[in-house]
Amino acid sequence: MKLTDLNLGEQLKLTDREIRRRLELFALTQQDIDELVGMKPVVAANINELVESFYAGQVAVEEIARRIGDSETLARLKNHMARYILTMFDGEYGMEYVLSRLRIGLVHKRIGVPPKLYVPSFRNLFTRLREVILGNNSDCGACRHRTDALEKIMFFDLELVFDTYIYSLLEELERGKKELEEYAESLEETVAKRTEQLARLASRDGLTGLLNQRSFYEELRREIARTLRTDGELALIYLDLDGFKAVNDTKGHRRGDEILIAVAEVIRRVVRAEDIPARYGGDEFCIILPHSSSAKAQEAAQRLIEAFDQEEGLKGAGVTLSIGIAAGGNAELRDADLLVKKADAAMYRSKKIPGHAITLAGDLPAAD
Repeated sequence: MKLTDLNLGEQLKLTDREIRRRLELFALTQQDIDELVGMKPVVAANINELVESFYAGQVAVEEIARRIGDSETLARLKNHMARYILTMFDGEYGMEYVLSRLRIGLVHKRIGVPPKLYVPSFRNLFTRLREVILGNNSDCGACRHRTDALEKIMFFDLELVFDTYIYSLLEELERGKKELEEYAESLEETVAKRTEQLARLASRDGLTGLLNQRSFYEELRREIARTLRTDGELALIYLDLDGFKAVNDTKGHRRGDEILIAVAEVIRRVVRAEDIPARYGGDEFCIILPHSSSAKAQEAAQRLIEAFDQEEGLKGAGVTLSIGIAAGGNAELRDADLLVKKADAAMYRSKKIPGHAITLAGDLPAAD
C-alpha cells in the first residue's frame, strides 16, 4: 500500500484508543476539558489581538521572518493561527483534532522550521494565551486550573507535532538508506563491470584482441587438465607468418599491423566456438582445439589456409603460413610447455617448405 493511500494518523499508527491513552498520560480530565471550553469566549473575543501580538514576536526573530517571507504569507498564517487557537478550546480532542495537529507538524517540517525555532514559538503562544485567559486575575483560585488545563492540551499538541517531525526524519533516513543501497548496488555493478573489462584487457592482445601469451598458457593448462580428466583428445596449432619481417621492413609497421589484424580475423572465422585462439607473440599465433585429434587439427589448418588466401586484406601481401600441429591423448599430454614445444618444432619444419605448409609433430615435413 502506498503512503498516499493512508492519512497521517494511519501512517503513524494512531488509533482512537491510542489517542485516549495519550490524553490519559497528560492527565487531561473532563474537568480540564470543561475549563478549556469555558475559556473559549474570552479567547475568541481577543483572538485578533492575540494573533497580532504573537506574530509581532515571531517576525522579530530574523530566521522566522526569512521563512515567512512576505506579507501575503504572513496574512495567511495569521488566519490559520486564529483557527488553530480556537479549536484548542472546542473540547473535542479525537482523531480529527489529532490529524490537524499532525498536519501542522508536517507542514513545519517540510518548509524547514527546525525544533529550535518551533519550540520557542510554541512557548510564545502559551505565554500570550495565558495572559489573555488570566487577564488581571492571576491570583484567582480558578486561574491555576485554567493554566493547568491549557498547559496539558498544548503539550498534547506539541507531542503530536513532534511525532510528525520524528516520523519525517525516519522517513528521510529510510529514503537515504534506500538511495545509498541503490547507489552501492550500482557502484558494485560498475566496479564488477569495470573489473571484468580490465581483466579482459589484461588477458587480451592489444592489437588483435586475441588472448595474449599469458592467458593462452592459462587456457592450455586448463584444457590439458580437463582432457586428462575425461580421457579425451586435444590438439594445438602453432602458426607463423613467413615473409612478415620483410613486409615490416619495406612497407612499415602500420602495414604489418594490418596484416596481423587480418590474420586474427581469419582465425576467428575459421575456429569453432570451443576453440581458443591466441597471439603467441610477434607474428606467431596458437589455436587450442579441445576434443580434437591430429586429423581434425589438420582439417582446421587447411581451412585456415584457404580462408587466408581468400582474405582481401592479405592478397598480394607476400606472406604465407607455416603451421605446426601437436596432438594426442593422455600419454602425450604431460604438460603445456612440452605440447607447445612440439607444435613449435613442427612449425619450424614447415618454414623450410616454400609457401603454405602444415607439419604434424613427429612427422616428416610435407608441402601443401
